[in-house]
Amino acid sequence: WHWEPPTPMSIAELIMAGNMSAAVAAMFWVAMERGASMIVAADPPSSGKTTTLSALMSFTLPDTLVYFTRGQGETFALPPVSPEYATYLLVNEMSDHIPVYTWDDHARKTFALLSQGYRLGTTMHADTVDGVLAQLERDLAIPKSHVAHLTFIVPMFIGRQQGIIRRITEVAMLEADGDGHRISRAAEWNRDDDSFRLFPQRGVREAFAQWAGLTPDGLDDAIADRERVLEGLIKAGATSIPAVNEAILAYQAETLGISVPATQGEDASG
Repeated sequence: WHWEPPTPMSIAELIMAGNMSAAVAAMFWVAMERGASMIVAADPPSSGKTTTLSALMSFTLPDTLVYFTRGQGETFALPPVSPEYATYLLVNEMSDHIPVYTWDDHARKTFALLSQGYRLGTTMHADTVDGVLAQLERDLAIPKSHVAHLTFIVPMFIGRQQGIIRRITEVAMLEADGDGHRISRAAEWNRDDDSFRLFPQRGVREAFAQWAGLTPDGLDDAIADRERVLEGLIKAGATSIPAVNEAILAYQAETLGISVPATQGEDASG
């Protein structure tokens, strides 16, 4: 097939395209401010995996550090983990398709680093959560205890419905469980009416809130507040990547009391 680089889009543009709802995006916002690690997955090429991951990285805090891996020959010359800020390994794809992608020992090393406190953002070719886990745990023999340090696995659907549509089908949340992990669903897409639902399973809202360091009611408020910001940007037509990133940084400065120098904000956006 003919590969083309992904087209950058802001999170507001992805919401407008229907890839996710504003509420789902707001949930991601809460999570990324807390250093959530994730895999965005879809089977066919040009599904929007990298575009989605890149847009979500805009929600990270302005002091976040990002290390871009290079595939074969990667040295992992990382700064030490800091309790003051998150350090992300951004892996453009976990597969053996081309040399700049990450697989085998490099993939296992990436997950070992994840278990040591680094954060991870990457993409994979799979259309289900089970498909992602099969590659990680069976094909790559990555220990379940390392995989458990992922926060989310996010499979996507691409299909035709009066044109090409892309949708996040679910947001699977991982939690450590002994030497393994347990998985629950933080969000899901209903294909029948093309709608999204947060926390469809019993107890997931409470588990997410605990992970985020919030009460369940506090989580509801945090999501609703950020949802209003995103909907306001769309209503105002301020949906470009610079406009959205500026609004995110301004919101974080106002609500979290964070000082946001302009150059730091640009670095944090990935």
